[in-house]
Amino acid sequence: MQNFHAEATGLVSVERSQFGLWEEDEFAEGGSWMDLPLCDETPGVTLAEGAVKVRSSIRDHYAEVTLELTDHPVCPEGFRLLARVPYRSRTGRIEAWTLFSGPASVMLDLAGGERNFVLSVFWEIASNSDDRISVNLPCGVERFHFAFEPAAE
Repeated sequence: MQNFHAEATGLVSVERSQFGLWEEDEFAEGGSWMDLPLCDETPGVTLAEGAVKVRSSIRDHYAEVTLELTDHPVCPEGFRLLARVPYRSRTGRIEAWTLFSGPASVMLDLAGGERNFVLSVFWEIASNSDDRISVNLPCGVERFHFAFEPAAE
């Protein structure tokens, strides 16, 4: 069995309580992550092939987002599991997107083109006094961790 591990972390602007993950694909049908319905749960996720829409618990702020490719997803300390769902990659490269500003410079190569994954989405709100936080914002920081695990073929 291959060992997979790659990770990207950064700040994403959460606008109107939402942001997305998207695999930009000019040949894809069905639109972008913005076309997905907003989840009823707060926080929560909605997904389709090549796209994830996240509903944040806070309206307008910056969230710390981690995208991880791993063969052994582990819930980070202090987080809770929001979802563990099948995910179909179209292009093998996923990127965080903001509602109004476009790409958020947090992207991850998922090691290949079309492929199936199990996506685990973890969430927490941490205080700035938490030494695990890599940003300095005036209030608590909402954090999302997306772990992509290659599905058994």
